[in-house]
Amino acid sequence: MKLKLTATLLLAASVAFAQQNEVNRFQQYRPIWENGTLAQKDSLATALLGEVKGYNTEQEYRTTMNLLYALGHEEDQKQLGVQAKKKFPKGSLTRDAFVSDVFYKAETSEAKEKAYKELTKKWPQKNFVGEELSYDYVLANLAGTYAKEGNATKAVSYLSEMKERFWRGNGYLPVAQTLLAAGDTTAAAPLLKTAMDDAYYYISLPEEQKDNKARFASMGYASSMSAYVGILVNQGKHAEALDLVEKALVVAPEQADGLASVYYKLLINANRKLEAFNILRGLYAKGQFGVEDDLKTLYTALNGSLQGYESFNTGLKNELLVAIREHIKEKETFKPAPAFELLNLKGETVSLASLKGKVVVLDFWATWCQPCIRSFPGMQAAQTAYENDDDVQFLFINTWERDKEYKKNVVSFIEKNKYPFEVLYDDQKDAETGQVMAAKFGVNGIPAKFVIDKEGNIRYFLTGSTPNVDYIKMEMKELIEAAKKPYKKG
Repeated sequence: MKLKLTATLLLAASVAFAQQNEVNRFQQYRPIWENGTLAQKDSLATALLGEVKGYNTEQEYRTTMNLLYALGHEEDQKQLGVQAKKKFPKGSLTRDAFVSDVFYKAETSEAKEKAYKELTKKWPQKNFVGEELSYDYVLANLAGTYAKEGNATKAVSYLSEMKERFWRGNGYLPVAQTLLAAGDTTAAAPLLKTAMDDAYYYISLPEEQKDNKARFASMGYASSMSAYVGILVNQGKHAEALDLVEKALVVAPEQADGLASVYYKLLINANRKLEAFNILRGLYAKGQFGVEDDLKTLYTALNGSLQGYESFNTGLKNELLVAIREHIKEKETFKPAPAFELLNLKGETVSLASLKGKVVVLDFWATWCQPCIRSFPGMQAAQTAYENDDDVQFLFINTWERDKEYKKNVVSFIEKNKYPFEVLYDDQKDAETGQVMAAKFGVNGIPAKFVIDKEGNIRYFLTGSTPNVDYIKMEMKELIEAAKKPYKKG
């Protein structure tokens, strides 16, 4: 047993070392695949393909495939993938292709379960030390499908097979939410508690032990905590729920915003009205205007009437406005926007040159990007506010899609959600650099938003987003109105 364990540890260490070397190699060529000319990219691709005969590991093939994709040589990447799969028929590339082409395309839980069993038979997890997460993704998806079909027993059973503690909350939480929506609190509660406890474990680690996994795991604390506390509240266990939240805020004060909505309601129930009011005030001052009814109620309870409320409310909105203006000042820039001509959903060409004289808002997004999608209701509200302003144009630039059927998926997504957006496909590569438009604009992550003035200059560049509709609406108004004015340095 000891010899077997030692061998396993040595294998894991050697795999990790090899993977790190390949990561370093990928980054070595970053200047070329990110900013090189088309000629430089083609030259590097040719050189890489010339090295292939000397490859001995699947990781070498995978790294070169990733590089070829980054260089815009998708066909070469596909051909190399075919070679690698022939050389390593039981390797991770054939496994991943099976997962993508068979498991994820299965439409029912029974079909997915059959594919999962075939996966674990042909590519047993023990043969892929250090790649447990690849199997956890599949398990989470399978469990989620069973949950949606109402089979909680199967869903919970497959979740229990997940190995990576730092990530399993991402499988547990969606399944628990699905079960909660179906009224199955009994099955959902333990899942939420596990996800919550996992996140708490990583949050509580000493600072020197907090790696990227720990930081990732802690991000789900507020969501799992809020859902679990909701169950306790429905069971009438308000004191227990309040105690959990307050302990959480001690160890993870950075989660305060995520827990604020549930916290203030618990404080109201505990008759701690002033504390609840202060939290509500903070939420409202950050643009969460949906809490106004509760804010009014507490204002009246604490002051005896609504007298002075309007002035108070105006002060909070002015406070938010000042914060937004300070925030966008940090995002200010001034440089010519790269020219573009892209096709919209109707196949019509839309160019930046044709929009000269208008303030143009670009929103780079993808169908798989959840932060992008969460911001869309707010972006829709902002667009609606300017629907009668002929001097403003919103463009939603679909980029970085991973599916071959991306155009069909984009149309389906927009129609399903009834978004009145002008969507452009970012799939036209520059003849000189081979870059798509996102790269030309310097986008490294999405969502990414640019506000371009009437003369074609980028005035603001923002990354990330919030699901807060009122905040987005106010922020976009400030950005657009500022871009309408002549640029003043400083």
